[in-house]
Amino acid sequence: MKLCIDLGATNVKGALVRNGTIVETASSPTLHFHGREGILSSLARTSDALFSEGVSEVCVSSAGDIDRETGICTYATGNLEDFTGFDFPAYYGERYGLPCHAANDGYCALLGELRFGAGRKFPTANIAMLTLGSGVGGAYAPGGVPDATKSSGAGKLGHLILHEDGLPCNCGKKGCIEQYLSGRAINRLANRFGLENDTLFSAFRAGDERAKKVFAVVAAELDAALRLIDAACPFDVCILGGGVVEGIGESFGALQANVSKQIVAAELGNRAGIFGAYCLTEDFS
Repeated sequence: MKLCIDLGATNVKGALVRNGTIVETASSPTLHFHGREGILSSLARTSDALFSEGVSEVCVSSAGDIDRETGICTYATGNLEDFTGFDFPAYYGERYGLPCHAANDGYCALLGELRFGAGRKFPTANIAMLTLGSGVGGAYAPGGVPDATKSSGAGKLGHLILHEDGLPCNCGKKGCIEQYLSGRAINRLANRFGLENDTLFSAFRAGDERAKKVFAVVAAELDAALRLIDAACPFDVCILGGGVVEGIGESFGALQANVSKQIVAAELGNRAGIFGAYCLTEDFS
């Protein structure tokens, strides 16, 4: 049985997974505003709530750039304050005496969708994934095989420049995709039209004229982002996941109709990172 952790900017989710089946879950808010110590307290709370003698290894999906070989976070934005350099294997080795494997959350989400979700419908296609949550992550699977190398852009698709000299991003650049398509960015745009946080898509389905205008902007930004991603990582289909896509819900068809690239909704919801973490030590051949 594996202890699988999904560390994001909003929550630390965890699950005990046996033979590809989730048997128990736990979650804690990520106290990132307290820096590394706050994040670690959240990580410990979720992990300790699940740990038992039956756990054989820990597998982690995390925001930030995670070295696939060493399990070390080589770079994190302000979404995970002061987390650059964190060593997941050392942390869990000291805490539980168990081996630990870690990878970027976008990579893990795609891995999970390929094995258990939407990606099963496209076994040999070139697949990209864009996760729209508190931040924007991504990953790439040419020929249906996940590529975690830097040359693929895995984990960094959210920080491709969508608008030159655009909105400042907490990665230090300006105009990143994340500043236009993350949940925070979409809420910021919706607020300007008088809509409350997390109400855009329900208002759109209800026929609200303000929501229709915001939805059109979001669709246009997504279309531009997909074309940008396709230039960096040529894909046949892009799987869209994350909290934003869950919020879109029944309006996903309207989104598909307004973009020029083939997109499908992720099927695993907020479990994609957990299942992807589980797959880190599975044979993907």
